[in-house]
Amino acid sequence: MSDFSWKGAMPGTRRARGLAVWVALFFLSLLPIAHAMAAGVPTVVLDDTQNSVPLAQRSVYWVDPTGQRTVQEVEAQQQDLPFALRDADHRLTLSDGAALWVRFDVQVRDDHALWELELARSGTDRISVYHRLADGRWKAQHAGDRIAVRDWAFPDRYPVFSLDPRTDAAVTYWVQIEHARVPFSGTLQVHKHSTLRELRIHQQFLLGAYFGMALLLTATAVANALVFRDTSFAAYAVYTTVLGLALAASLGVAGQFLWPGSARWNGLAEFILMPMTAVCGLLFVRHVVQPRRIGRWLDRAALGTPALLTALILWDVVSPTTASLKAVTAVSTLTMVLVYAMLWTAWRTGDRWVRWIALGMLPMLLAGALPVMRNFGLISSGFLSQYSMVIAAAIEAPLLIYGLLQRSSLQHEAQARARALAMTEPLTGLTNRHNFMLRLHESLVRAQRYQQHAALLLISLDNHDWFAEHHGREEADRALVITGSLLRTVARDVDTASRVDDSTLALLMEGPVRDAQALSVATSIVASGLRPSLQLPVGATLKFKIVVALLPDSTQDMQQDAQAHLDWMRQALDALRKVPRKAIVKMNF
Repeated sequence: MSDFSWKGAMPGTRRARGLAVWVALFFLSLLPIAHAMAAGVPTVVLDDTQNSVPLAQRSVYWVDPTGQRTVQEVEAQQQDLPFALRDADHRLTLSDGAALWVRFDVQVRDDHALWELELARSGTDRISVYHRLADGRWKAQHAGDRIAVRDWAFPDRYPVFSLDPRTDAAVTYWVQIEHARVPFSGTLQVHKHSTLRELRIHQQFLLGAYFGMALLLTATAVANALVFRDTSFAAYAVYTTVLGLALAASLGVAGQFLWPGSARWNGLAEFILMPMTAVCGLLFVRHVVQPRRIGRWLDRAALGTPALLTALILWDVVSPTTASLKAVTAVSTLTMVLVYAMLWTAWRTGDRWVRWIALGMLPMLLAGALPVMRNFGLISSGFLSQYSMVIAAAIEAPLLIYGLLQRSSLQHEAQARARALAMTEPLTGLTNRHNFMLRLHESLVRAQRYQQHAALLLISLDNHDWFAEHHGREEADRALVITGSLLRTVARDVDTASRVDDSTLALLMEGPVRDAQALSVATSIVASGLRPSLQLPVGATLKFKIVVALLPDSTQDMQQDAQAHLDWMRQALDALRKVPRKAIVKMNF
């Protein structure tokens, strides 16, 4: 009887035990939700209606002052720890050795998507994400500047971590953040994998456009520095290169692509390159605007401040403390003030190229204030504090190179004019007498060697004295300038125009030249002079007397003597001046 009763009870007992197991599992799965509800934090529900979910107001935080607690200890003691709600503007400064713990709960309902957690900022010392797998084991993922980027859980610009895809239960995630010296503020967001990849593609495209432009302008500056021997372009190239590297380091691009295997340099790069950008920027502006012509104290400050800032950077690298970082940040602010002062005083000089330099530097000076405010804990890390300098640099780079090109153009124009004085006549800009005689001699040599003729036109501005007497020397000089311009118009590339004395000009037509061709040019010059000009007094025209000859002349024993040919034609020109109604004389054809 007892045996029968025991056997009959077996199926019911098994069903009861199975039901108890399922009930226990159900309540275990509700523990994260219960904890979240107890803390006043809603569980993050991920379904197909969402692409990105910020964790502000959906997560809690607590600071471990020692930084020694493990995730197992934090999980076990979470009811006793003072976790607080984390809002969108959450910002705090961690003491040395402290760690920030963030907890949030996720319920995945879309089993067709992969979800990822992103800390939308670079420069965090170390960030670790922990959660329990379905079998109870812990899974840990790590990233941050203390780890080489290639060793991150997912190598990327920013720290990215995968979330558990299971949909049968809510999962609690523990985020441990270590971040010394600089106040920590950053956005924690959950994205679909496809959404995050699309976001990265857009970001990389825009950043690639800036870095490509910066590289092109740097190469242009280097080329100008080498070709024109202009050190201002070299200073610009150094400044733009350091700025580009600093921005690449602060945005995580350099750690991902330039030094993915160097953990130490990845942690130091931003703290070195950002203040070095201030050093290079100050020295660049000093070199370009030359403040010593404005004020000696400003020039001395522009030299002393970079030296002081460089010393502070070395101190911060050798012995990094909160005090050293604040000292570097404060002196970097001083460099921006000095740049403002130099640009303002230079602006008042009225030089156009200086104003382009000032307009180019202004956006960078404004944007550079945001990282300073972030380092002092005045603002949180966000879009503007991260990307404002890139936007400003994209505006700055072409404006600076344009200003430098204008400055170089003015300098080289003056230098070209100075060099041209050795070759040209100052008033008309034509070849001076000495060089003209050299070319005339060379033309005679070539003409005899190849048995061909060149043509020489000796042109006298017949009413030059009339201009000087009735309208003054200035109008007489203007008439000569117009005559020189007229000769340049009719001259070919191989021809040479020159002013040989006060009111006489010459045009050497290189051979082979026919007599009809030379006569046609002479006729064109006379006709052009008789046309009214708005640059001359009302009713006045240019009246020319022209002697034309084919050289060398076979009837005279002058051979290759350039001066003899010129004197021979001058005699003919003097005789022509006495004939009022005749404008052109042919010498030997």
